[in-house]
Amino acid sequence: MIYAKFHTKSEERIKYHKISSVWPGIKFAEPINKPFIGWIIGNGKKIDFWRDTWAICTPLREHIDLPIHLWKLCTIKVSNFINPDSWNFPTDISLAFLAMGINIYSIPCDPNTEDFEIWKPDIHGKFFVKNAFESTRDHLDSAWWWKYTWLQCLHPGLSGFAWKLMNQILPTDDLIQRKGIQLVSICNQCGCTAESAEHLFFECTVAKVLWS
Repeated sequence: MIYAKFHTKSEERIKYHKISSVWPGIKFAEPINKPFIGWIIGNGKKIDFWRDTWAICTPLREHIDLPIHLWKLCTIKVSNFINPDSWNFPTDISLAFLAMGINIYSIPCDPNTEDFEIWKPDIHGKFFVKNAFESTRDHLDSAWWWKYTWLQCLHPGLSGFAWKLMNQILPTDDLIQRKGIQLVSICNQCGCTAESAEHLFFECTVAKVLWS
């Protein structure tokens, strides 16, 4: 549902702004998790030929340089190349696979079953948030403040707030304005200047009293 909300029918990310507290995290994690997602290929009807990681660990579109407006026309499914028995690729596509070092006919498919998406790091192919974190945490930010943010003694809501603050994604007025939304900004604490995270926590007269 979230994927559909933030992608077009041609499966491109939307270019306009939609308010969401979770989308920045999803957008950050998507390219990191992509290589860990695979498919057990059945009839190919669920698998995007160009954008899913079904032949190799990266989408095929990443190996071909095309303008974005042409990619919008590329909506073919893997099912277009499966006949009632097995694979059925035109000669030019077969040669393209060979040029990429892919023996496409070594990849099994079963035209009589549905496709099944799997999480490669799990022995059973099942996705769990914990498994995803373990598989991708080497890519995560290891800034000095990280170990202080997720302490067990802190409420998860407070940890989440601190994480957003340090990653500069708190929905303060200045960030909202950067996304093209027009609004009049004023600090609700001192009423003297525009609202930003830096002002709220360090420059505001109220904040300075709390820090002193």
